[in-house]
Amino acid sequence: MAFLVLLGPLVTGAIQKLKARLQSRTGASVLQPYRDLTKLLRKGTVEADTASGLFRMIPVLVLAATVAATALVPVVRAGSPTFPLGDALLLLGLLALARFLMAVGALDAGGAFGGMGASREMTIAPLVEPVLMMVVFSAALAAGTTELGTLAAHRGSSWLFAWDAADFLGFAAMIVLLPAETGRIPVDNPDTHLELTMLHEGMLLEHSGPGLACMVLASHTRQIVTLGLVSSLFFPVGLAVGAGATALLFGVTAFVVKVALLATYLALVESSYAKLRLFRVPQYLGVGFVCALTALALRIL
Repeated sequence: MAFLVLLGPLVTGAIQKLKARLQSRTGASVLQPYRDLTKLLRKGTVEADTASGLFRMIPVLVLAATVAATALVPVVRAGSPTFPLGDALLLLGLLALARFLMAVGALDAGGAFGGMGASREMTIAPLVEPVLMMVVFSAALAAGTTELGTLAAHRGSSWLFAWDAADFLGFAAMIVLLPAETGRIPVDNPDTHLELTMLHEGMLLEHSGPGLACMVLASHTRQIVTLGLVSSLFFPVGLAVGAGATALLFGVTAFVVKVALLATYLALVESSYAKLRLFRVPQYLGVGFVCALTALALRIL
């Protein structure tokens, strides 16, 4: 859990740095997200007069739900029946809970932009979460379980040659879904606070100081959890079976490489496409829905 939470801001900094280089800019340091979090933790808190006591609890609850989700992702070891790592449905439920709490906090403050960002986020969520569940169900039908460690270990050493049509369609669905789940172009733009374009950022405008730091850290952590879920479902290479130092070191290295490749994909997408209009987002996410539904149908048939 600590490893993923500490690595999350670095992944965001690496994506921002790669985007800057692709756009012929120098860009900030990859350590800039850590500096931003440190700065926010030192600042005071400003709240709206209409905010209730629940508003002050929301950042901690969102961070707690997201950090709890990190405990369920296979990072360096594959699970076993005697040592389960966590259920995939619980992981998706924790991520959905964090999204719901963020929307509640934005509405509780009573601001116009927060309510608009919350309504937009809840419009996108029903298009994202069913696709995630169908991809997980497709993999679970092949492995016979929803336990993530067992799902990752199901392919074993022959994972590269065990791909079938359902796996390709499931991976295509996740590739379409990644920018939406991580709040990036073409679905959202994390680098702007313009009221006509923001989704996720709109829900953070009423937070400040340590509360905002918790929300930002939760966003970094959610991103690496999503990337870790994709890597464990489709690229379980490097996961250690035992507890030897060499195997664990190789597992950490393999995980970092896989996350770096997926982060590079996000940076390339953000630098190659423009943000979609809000009413075009369902058409984009519909591609992922069709791929996930077809993958699940192939597993059932």
